[in-house]
Amino acid sequence: ICFSSPKSRPIQWPKIGTLQLYYLISRFLTTGPCRRAAEVLASELEEYQLLPRRLDWLGNEHPRTYEDVVAANRHIAPDHLLQICKQIGPLLDKEVPSCVPGVHSLLGSGKQSMLRTPKDCDSVWFKASSYAALHRGRPPERPLNCKNPPPLVKVHRGRELTGVHRFSSINPVSNYEHMRLHRRILGHLSAVYCIAFDRTGLRIFTGSDDCLVKIWSSFDGRLHSTLRGHSAEITDLAVNYENTLIAAGSCDKTIRVWCLRTCAPVAVLQGHSGSITSLQFSPFAKGSKRYMLSTGTDATVCFWQWDVNNINFSDRPHKFTERPRPGVQTVCSSFSPGGIFLATGSTDDVIRIYYLGSGSPEKISELHEHTDKVDSIQFCHSGERFVSGSRDGTARIWKLHQRQQWRCILLNMSATLPGEEESYFKPKVTMVAWDRHDNTVITAVNNHLLKVWNSYTGQLLHILKGHEAEVFVLEPHPFDPRIILSAGHDGNVFIWDLLRGTNTQHYFNMIEGQGHGAVFDCKFTPDGQRFACTDSHGHLLIFGFGSSKPYEKLPDQVFFHTDYRPLIRDANGFVLDEQTQQAPHLMPPPFLVDVDGNPHPPRYQRLVPGRENIAAEHLVPQLGYVATSDGEVVEQVISQQTAEHEEVTVRRSSLLDEAIRQLQEQQDRQNQPGTESGPALAPAPTDVQSPPNVGLRRSGQVEGVRQMHQNAPRSQMATERDLQAWRRRVVVPELAPSTISYFCFESVQDNELDGSELESSNDEEEWNSDSSSHTSSEYSDWTADAGINLQPSTPLSSRKRVRRRLSTSEEEEEENEEEEEKQQQSDEDEKPGKKSKEKARPSINREVSNEFRPSPWITDVIPRKSPFVPQMGDEVIYFRQGHEAYVEAVSRNELYPINLDKQPWKKMELRDQEFVKITGIKYEVCPPTLCCLKLTLIDHGTGKITDKSFSVKYHDMPDVIDFLVLRQSYDEALRRNWQPNDRFRSVIDDAWWFGTIVCQEPYQPEYPDSLFQCFKVRWDNGETEKLSPWDVEPIPDDETEGGGIPVTADEMSELMYKPLPGEWGERSRDEECERIIAGIDQLITVEIAAPFSGPVDLVQYPTYCTVIAYPTDLGTIRLRLMHRFYRRLSALIWDARYIAHNARTFNEPRSKIAHSAKIITNVLQKFDEDTEAPGTSAGHRLRQVKRCTVDAWKEQCKNLLNYIFQCEDSEPFRQPVDPQNYPDYHDIIDTPMDFGTVKRTLEEDHYENPIELCKDTRLIFANAKAYTPNKRSKIYSMTLRLSAFFEDKIRTIISEYKTAVKSSDRLRRSQRFRKKMQQQDQPTATTRSRAAVKTQEKVESTSVTKSTSAKVSVPERARRSRSSSSGHSSSEDDSVSKAASSTPGTKETLPPSLIGP
Repeated sequence: ICFSSPKSRPIQWPKIGTLQLYYLISRFLTTGPCRRAAEVLASELEEYQLLPRRLDWLGNEHPRTYEDVVAANRHIAPDHLLQICKQIGPLLDKEVPSCVPGVHSLLGSGKQSMLRTPKDCDSVWFKASSYAALHRGRPPERPLNCKNPPPLVKVHRGRELTGVHRFSSINPVSNYEHMRLHRRILGHLSAVYCIAFDRTGLRIFTGSDDCLVKIWSSFDGRLHSTLRGHSAEITDLAVNYENTLIAAGSCDKTIRVWCLRTCAPVAVLQGHSGSITSLQFSPFAKGSKRYMLSTGTDATVCFWQWDVNNINFSDRPHKFTERPRPGVQTVCSSFSPGGIFLATGSTDDVIRIYYLGSGSPEKISELHEHTDKVDSIQFCHSGERFVSGSRDGTARIWKLHQRQQWRCILLNMSATLPGEEESYFKPKVTMVAWDRHDNTVITAVNNHLLKVWNSYTGQLLHILKGHEAEVFVLEPHPFDPRIILSAGHDGNVFIWDLLRGTNTQHYFNMIEGQGHGAVFDCKFTPDGQRFACTDSHGHLLIFGFGSSKPYEKLPDQVFFHTDYRPLIRDANGFVLDEQTQQAPHLMPPPFLVDVDGNPHPPRYQRLVPGRENIAAEHLVPQLGYVATSDGEVVEQVISQQTAEHEEVTVRRSSLLDEAIRQLQEQQDRQNQPGTESGPALAPAPTDVQSPPNVGLRRSGQVEGVRQMHQNAPRSQMATERDLQAWRRRVVVPELAPSTISYFCFESVQDNELDGSELESSNDEEEWNSDSSSHTSSEYSDWTADAGINLQPSTPLSSRKRVRRRLSTSEEEEEENEEEEEKQQQSDEDEKPGKKSKEKARPSINREVSNEFRPSPWITDVIPRKSPFVPQMGDEVIYFRQGHEAYVEAVSRNELYPINLDKQPWKKMELRDQEFVKITGIKYEVCPPTLCCLKLTLIDHGTGKITDKSFSVKYHDMPDVIDFLVLRQSYDEALRRNWQPNDRFRSVIDDAWWFGTIVCQEPYQPEYPDSLFQCFKVRWDNGETEKLSPWDVEPIPDDETEGGGIPVTADEMSELMYKPLPGEWGERSRDEECERIIAGIDQLITVEIAAPFSGPVDLVQYPTYCTVIAYPTDLGTIRLRLMHRFYRRLSALIWDARYIAHNARTFNEPRSKIAHSAKIITNVLQKFDEDTEAPGTSAGHRLRQVKRCTVDAWKEQCKNLLNYIFQCEDSEPFRQPVDPQNYPDYHDIIDTPMDFGTVKRTLEEDHYENPIELCKDTRLIFANAKAYTPNKRSKIYSMTLRLSAFFEDKIRTIISEYKTAVKSSDRLRRSQRFRKKMQQQDQPTATTRSRAAVKTQEKVESTSVTKSTSAKVSVPERARRSRSSSSGHSSSEDDSVSKAASSTPGTKETLPPSLIGP
């Protein structure tokens, strides 16, 4: 305490504190036996003036008598000093615990001293030998300040020596901090509401909305079995106490029971007329008689009697119908620990008690204390007590006093702890639970809090905070009374310490690209070492102690290929597999596949029970299809081969073919001595039906799985219902990259395009990386610089085929003559085969050979259907079959050295077709000029880029089909349902040729699943050929058929790639291309741009194409923009950057021409990222940037709503609710809202900001939860998934909007400041000559002020301006320096990026 006078003259604390302490001591002595000492002390205090003094208004001190001090401090009791000492102890214990808790001494020393500090109590070393020291018959407790307990081994050793120990010391709560997520497995296509362990904890059971029950291993996560039969969502699971049966209840009103030993169906129980709401086996046992209980939405309680000896269930249950009025449902139930009593909760607010001890079940009580629905009920672990939770905001602990009399303790959810503010809301209990020793009851409230109560007194002990949504999972630890687990719809999983009321461990179930997954159920294993959860997206999550290594061998997506096959049902409800006519449990072990139906590699197939020791050739069988007499297509095993066996066969056959070919060439050279000494090219095969790569090994998809894949051809589908079953899954589509935010572009630094970034490397390992590569090449950064998100958007694709001209029989002779005349030229241009193995670069003093010139397919400026020209960011389908054919052709023709052992399929396991993204591009001068691509695999389930990548080198070759196809073309081709005898047309050499599809068959037997060249077609001239689905186009109704009809420009445009939203920013491709063309036209007029306005003259620089593999220039870029060659903005920027790279590679990096190229590249790149053409004022451009950025949220929200409309989960919310179908909807919902209304409001521009749109969207989800409160309904789970996805995406949109608003505010302030400065700088003209001089100065200062204000308002643009201006001030570029120092009129002829401050 420190008093201060009005003159701020402080009175020092030691003096005041000493005087006050003397006074308190004297007051304390007056109440005890030392009263005479108190009187002596009081007189001495007055004598020496040691009493607290009085202060006047001026701060002057005045002495006081003892009586005056007592009268002035009547609030100070005589024992005031003692009370202070009592308060200090507990407060100090909280901050610095003493070594003996609860013992407080003012005379203590060391760690028991009242003056101890945290430093005194650190580094407490409590050895395990201390546990062996007996203390009154038991070992001493570990002190509280010993934060890190000894290892359990030492603790148990001490326990062996002493014989006794407390559980809290053996297993401290801190141990649970080591429980971690072992694995998250996608095993269902819909939400999983039910999970259970068997009695040993070795198996996990999951029941999902996809109608399946799956059995998993809790030790390593393997999928043991899938139990099929239900036709609707699974609502509850139960395992009997003998651990022999698993029962599942469903919304199809049936209960199915399976044997856990054989997975055979035991019973199908059909006694309910509504969905099953709860299912339990009774622990009560009387001889061999057992009971299983089920409750339903039909308000019935069914007791199913069964015999434990013969596992025979009675057909008719002992049924109680508890429906006092229509609409009543029985929603929860719980057996007492011995199984004698059963308590059920109902929507009519009544708790009903049933008794099983009299031979048959009977109802003994009805409890009416609750005033709203009773939707949670739970018996304690020992004793005759249970707790019930209701929507009336209360929970009640019931205890049996007599056979039919139950008394309760009320737990009011509005209660708070002392010192906490009361919250005014209507509470509802969502879940109840007991701790393992039944000392506390835990309730979950709808305000996201957990409350811990004393189960005997009803006192509120703790309030657990951490959840952000309602909690419906409370799971006590199986033997530790301190621990309980909670999980909720917010995706959070908490492990709580009930003694301290604190959080011990936390996990958040975040699903990449889809927001968080709501956790629906959770269970501990009986030994408490593991627990498992299920979520709204179909995942199984396994947590536990120890290592996660046993789970690492498991794939992320685990399905059997028979999971969703249709079933045949008999009158009793038992099922057979429709395709094989077998009971599901009698079918052979299935194959392991991912969510798209693609089979996993052979190493995963051994994880299927029954296939662990199977022969390798049977791991991934090839399945074919045959038609039965009734026309149905069924599968049939054709052949089975291992990957290793096929690889050896391929290697042997290829080596033999190579030896025969070389021997034949040697004989030909001996027979024809006049020919060249170099190896001749083998003639290209003319018959397309005889593939050049027969015998290539297969590692593709199993046809039995592909029949269910959504991309499978119809002719290969087993049944239509298989396709529908796989399409039933509810997946929230990922939001594609939004429009480009113009404030996010980074400037091009001087060191950004160093030579190390694009230097050609002879090291093949750089691009032939194996599957362990985690990063893309440096080229992927270029895409990010362009503002394009590298994460894949909606899938696209396309492909190429052989370019082969068709002719009639009369034209063949003329065509052959033309081919002979052009043979020399074609050999030199496209197929440089007549050259020696040593491909040395030509001499500098002569003209470069044609073989070093870039191929036309690289320098082409017009987009074509084929060959495929890669661009950065392309999502393509890679066909291993075609790549192997290309490698074989290169090796056979000896076009360039190629290492067969470094091909991607040698380093990683590739399927016959892979979904990949181009994340790196590089060109090499070989010759021929090679395109080197880095391809990153994309996960089929999530659509996200994986950490696996591989590299390929290729060039365009005649008679070799493209093995890379754009995903967009691929998807469009699969959507067409081609049938035999269908007419088609195809583009060959820019002309239409017509034909008929004969049939669909694999191009090679080794690849039965590949769509590569899978159509056998007959041209109108009678020739047959193999084509791919993306090579054929439908014939319009008004089309005139014939041979060689030219393709019109509109028709060609329809065949080309169609940009996705966001790939060209906020404008369309046409608008953006025209804008950039206008900018290039103006940029070419600048003097330093002259060397880059057109292609390099190879006559003047003959060695240019021997050094530069990919030439580009402003003229080429302009032509490509005119013809809409680029598929996205990032591809254009990639070309622009190559201008500077080529100049620096061919010239000295510090040369003047390289510096000029860098300036041109920077200007062009910044212009591509800008929103206005060069030549406009900086202020106008900044205003345009501000407008586009602030309003960017509208386009982003439109894209988000469009994706939500594509999602199946949004179907119930797309249009307003029809009152005729739901007459009570408006009685419950005050403010209806739907996505259609939100979308129209956004399109009509009635939302001022994204926050308003967010409120309306959240209202949709709130209405859905209010009208459909059943947490197990399909609508509710759809709402949770959609809400999580929306919140994940709208968070970024709102954040970017707020940033844009702040930036625009700063811009307006800077503009006002600039105008003010301009007004202040206006000179006063005195003479005409001085006025002229000052006018010139004013113009220059104004331009400088504009640049300065632009830099202040937009930091990103400022950095680019400084980068450009620093380059322009260099003495190496005189022309730019002169332009910068010229008059303002001269400056306006340059793009703004060339103007320095």
